[in-house]
Amino acid sequence: MKQFYVFMCSKCKGFTNAPAGQKRRRCSYCGSIIDITKANLALFDSPEQASTAVKEFNASKGGDEFKEAVERSRKRVKALMPSEPVSADDITSKGDEPAPAGKRRILMTILEKEARGTSCSLDRLEELTTADGLAWSWVEKQVESLSTNGTLLFPRPWTVQLVALDEAELPTDIASKDVSSEIIELLKRRGGRLNVDEIVQHFHQEGVSEASVDSSLERLMRNGDIFQPSASSVSLV
Repeated sequence: MKQFYVFMCSKCKGFTNAPAGQKRRRCSYCGSIIDITKANLALFDSPEQASTAVKEFNASKGGDEFKEAVERSRKRVKALMPSEPVSADDITSKGDEPAPAGKRRILMTILEKEARGTSCSLDRLEELTTADGLAWSWVEKQVESLSTNGTLLFPRPWTVQLVALDEAELPTDIASKDVSSEIIELLKRRGGRLNVDEIVQHFHQEGVSEASVDSSLERLMRNGDIFQPSASSVSLV
């Protein structure tokens, strides 16, 4: 089963998780992009264990329980990290480099190609934008801004998807709706596990937007009520 990291957002201090090996994810609480490689990490052997730990650490504000979990995981986490460490100087110098002229156009071109109608991981986006000369520190701010105005969605906390502008303006009665409890009931009726596309399709037939379903799924995962046994499905805890 897939191993998961549990870590704290440096900005809002909320605890969350991500699959082992993932470098970045969006914080479910404050919306900032978390650099997982710079965080203290506690490693768990299943998404269920990680989800339970997130609830416990958030309830206790971390404390000794999180510190002990980090210490227990230190050697195992080190084995999963890249063999060639990146120095702080390398990170700083790259992040401070000015982006080339027309940088927003470059970013939007990459998003059009990689994230239009499909999901693109933050790791992949970082790889592509850095290769085109964009400083990741600048890209992060743009991603957060595009998410706020609805141009980008986060189907998963570590992936982004570009929304077509003519599809972004939804009727006000379905623009924002919390269907968390309805998702739980649907999962219970369907055996406790469903493909995310099935859930989206089910609520689409009831007039609920995909954005509302995505935000409700993220809320349930943040609260530890569901987890992702695979990239395309969710399950009750």
